[in-house]
Amino acid sequence: MTHPLAVITGATSGIGAAYADRLAAEGYNLLLTGRREDELAAECDRLRQRYPVEVEYRLVDLAEADQREALVQEVTLLPRLDALINNAGYAEDGRFGDLNWSRHQALLDVHVTSTLQLTHAALPNLIRARGLLINLASVASWLPTPQSALYGPTKSFVRAFTETLALSYRRDGLRALAVCPGFTVTNFHARLGLDPESFYKRRGITRAWSAKAVVERSFNDLARGRVLSIQGWNYRLILAVLRHLPVRWLHAALARSDRAR
Repeated sequence: MTHPLAVITGATSGIGAAYADRLAAEGYNLLLTGRREDELAAECDRLRQRYPVEVEYRLVDLAEADQREALVQEVTLLPRLDALINNAGYAEDGRFGDLNWSRHQALLDVHVTSTLQLTHAALPNLIRARGLLINLASVASWLPTPQSALYGPTKSFVRAFTETLALSYRRDGLRALAVCPGFTVTNFHARLGLDPESFYKRRGITRAWSAKAVVERSFNDLARGRVLSIQGWNYRLILAVLRHLPVRWLHAALARSDRAR
């Protein structure tokens, strides 16, 4: 029997690597992308040693148009595809006008353009396979992020886009899920210059969860036919409160904050 195939972007570490581990354990062959070749190659070797599946990687910076287009073309020409995980993402600290446009464009291309193009390329195969589409959004997709100007807005787009696809193609068998993590223990915040040991909380309303827990929750939510997946009682509680909180109160609270990550 032929193994199903999954494509995962941003699979070098964190949530992307956790998805790679989960899908390899389920018997998926993998095509992984990332920007750090040594780490990506090591991750592929680890998966090959642990699971009887084929694992390949492509060194791709999704902010670079030629590299993105090459990956889109490869996905378009795949003879089969059973799962696409659009996981690649990052944040830029700073108010909108304080950053050069090139940095905004790069983030837009990684979060929005690549998600749109890869999903469009994969969709015929995913529908044929009655397959799986997972797009990484964020709890921040419900919030303004004034000190990380495009993070919240782009993640809001990813969430709404995924909800739209889930409703558009549900009868065709596509299972689409927007995963909306809160704080997750990865190297994401370390890249912003934050100390993981002090930044991540182990308890309380801003408790951070593991990448594995985020992935496990997403598969549980898929099994229940849900379109949104939010790991952690704390983040589900926060969002429940946000949905009933007057917007002016939210804006007032954020205006008093000196950062929004």
